[in-house]
Amino acid sequence: MADDLLKNGNPAHGWQGKIGRTFADSQPWWPEPVRAPKGAPNVVVILLDDLGFAEMGCYGSEIETPNLDRLAAHGLRFNNYTTVPMCAPARAALLTGKNPHAVGAGWLTHADPGYPGFRAAEMSRDAPTLAELLRENGYATYAVGKWHNTPDSRHASSDDKSSWPLQRGFDRFYGFLGAETNYFAPGQIVEGNEFVPIEDYGPDYFSTDDFASRAIAMLKGHVSVAAPDRPFFLWFATNAPHTPHQAKPQDIAKYKGRYDAGWDVIRQERYARQRAMGVIGDWDLPALSPGVPAWSDMPKDDLDIMSAYMEIYAGLVDNIDQNVGRILDALEETGQLENTLIVVTSDNGASSIGGDDGAANFAEKRVTQQEPPTLARELLDNGILGAVNTSPAYPKGWGNAGNTPFRFFKRTPMNGGIRVPFVVHWPAGIADQGAVRGNWVHVTDVAPTILDILGRAYPAAFNGYRTRGHDGVSFAPMLRDGAAPSARDRQYYELEGNRGLIKGKWKIASLQPPGSRIDLDNWLLFDLEADPTECHNLAAQHPDLLRDLIAAFDEDAFANNAYPLDNRTLVRALTHAPERLDQVNRVHVFYPGTEGYQSIRVSPLVADRDYLLTLPFDYQPGFEGVLFALGDSLKGVTAYVLQGCVVVHYNSGFLNKHTVRLPVRPGAQMLVIAHKALGKMRCEAQVRLTAGNTVLAEGPLNMSPAILMLNGEGLDIGLDRKTKVSAECEGRGSFAYPGRIDWLRIEPGAQAAGSIVNQAEIAVQRDW
Repeated sequence: MADDLLKNGNPAHGWQGKIGRTFADSQPWWPEPVRAPKGAPNVVVILLDDLGFAEMGCYGSEIETPNLDRLAAHGLRFNNYTTVPMCAPARAALLTGKNPHAVGAGWLTHADPGYPGFRAAEMSRDAPTLAELLRENGYATYAVGKWHNTPDSRHASSDDKSSWPLQRGFDRFYGFLGAETNYFAPGQIVEGNEFVPIEDYGPDYFSTDDFASRAIAMLKGHVSVAAPDRPFFLWFATNAPHTPHQAKPQDIAKYKGRYDAGWDVIRQERYARQRAMGVIGDWDLPALSPGVPAWSDMPKDDLDIMSAYMEIYAGLVDNIDQNVGRILDALEETGQLENTLIVVTSDNGASSIGGDDGAANFAEKRVTQQEPPTLARELLDNGILGAVNTSPAYPKGWGNAGNTPFRFFKRTPMNGGIRVPFVVHWPAGIADQGAVRGNWVHVTDVAPTILDILGRAYPAAFNGYRTRGHDGVSFAPMLRDGAAPSARDRQYYELEGNRGLIKGKWKIASLQPPGSRIDLDNWLLFDLEADPTECHNLAAQHPDLLRDLIAAFDEDAFANNAYPLDNRTLVRALTHAPERLDQVNRVHVFYPGTEGYQSIRVSPLVADRDYLLTLPFDYQPGFEGVLFALGDSLKGVTAYVLQGCVVVHYNSGFLNKHTVRLPVRPGAQMLVIAHKALGKMRCEAQVRLTAGNTVLAEGPLNMSPAILMLNGEGLDIGLDRKTKVSAECEGRGSFAYPGRIDWLRIEPGAQAAGSIVNQAEIAVQRDW
């Protein structure tokens, strides 16, 4: 490494005082502290998750968002802001000001297929984050909510934490590391660098409320003790409104009956409001996106369910707005609002993950493609759809309405995937408050704009690494001058094999259905000036232009590590480095007395494969409690002692629930679960209690359908924290076992033939 990139940590380096033999003969000297530029604004980024272009009131929605609307009314709305069509890459782009593939974050945190642009969404060290840069310029830095830029393989307390928030520039962090979580009972909460061992969240908990409370506490604490001229940077990244679509009953109730007219009508209403308020121009409203059924084609007996999904979603967005209002009130109360630059946006467009008719348990349905046909009806009729023990996702028709006036969804480079709300509020720096800007701004432009406002140049080196410069460009002139032109002319897009490029007024896009053989030549061409909603494919009319734009895409794609294209289905998430495969295929011994083991680390040990689970424990008459709990109320397996029996319960996620009860005798013994994967999602187990070579009791347990992936809670030993795998354990707190438990051992075996999980080792050889 070149000497000019090395730091000198010697405390005498550069010191300008005088050292004599005595204190009286010496002259002290202190270096000037790092200070932000005089008058530098606080910066608050409010990053929402899967919120479409038309899902704030100020962008045409009927959902009540008075606080977001307040920011728009006293700030600016942009109608030509583009992002990256998926969460982790978009976060990396916003934080680093670089194209996500260029920093190794071209896809999600689930997998590392062995290519530079797709390193499990971990941002490369030569790309300092906005938090790192602002901290170097005298800011305090705080992050709350969803992170999602740490590889799943590094989610344990003993893992390398170099990609956790505190190691990427934040002074404080409170939230979760992964992609999604239960709003009423998050599977993990991290504070600083530690997992918080929460046993029960209580009946009134909701994650967005909690995150806002933590953010407010951080801001008030900062204002109370920081130097008056020290600004702060707050990264407030809610998991809302990402699936699971859960909301508080009072928020859902506000929208009862509001969506009975269906997504076609709601889409038309939103479009009309957008036109009337000037948030869009004289743009065409396309037909429903391909594959989206008309409301009139939905089964009449299920329309109330379809409406209910959207009522839940609206309540979830409404709650976001309530909490944004709380943060704004705190800024106003502490005198910080006037000189705080607030950016509100979404990581990508609205999602289609719920399919044609939605999902009552999307966490399972997206993996197994199965759901009991009566499940949504049962949950709705019992008043619990959208509650803690459910995992809904609205039908894609509502996602299509969420992206009004655009077509398509999250995961695609079509405007429905990449055009989202973008609101900037800065009373001290914006003159024409309430205006709508049509200038093109990209997600990578946010970080360079903030540095530009501070008058700070991007460093050539940072923390011992040569940097490569921002890919984004500043749009600071647009904040002050509506006539300022866009500073960018070109941007490529790639996600899951889907490609796109905008150059000037022209855009090309190529969509690759998941799991199909990639067609390198199926390009679309649009004139965005004449056709901003991408209704008219002009590829056949302009072959020479198309060819030039394809060449430009290839140039940018290779330069940014966006190749090779990969449109595999969920098997993509199972492509790992050899060390990761070794990690999930070796014997694990887990011990009680810890904060719990994360689901992403323990799930592969039992996923549609043979395994042997053993747990030695001591039983005495009267002992009752949980021996272990793997998973949560939506899916998992648990063993507990109750009424003189060891009960092993398999919760298959609404499809089936199976239990075996074995009488237990006093003394030391071993619980043994010998699990066999039979293929086609069928599994069975033999459960035994043994003492030495003696079988004390045994019985069979149906464990079908197989566990493929646990999304929420992980492994607890000696208790069951948060939601309960077995309903029989509810109402008993964490139901801790009072006797001795030595350890729990899982010996993973062969995976089921033909299972999607079994394709992990050969996935890198798949040729689509």
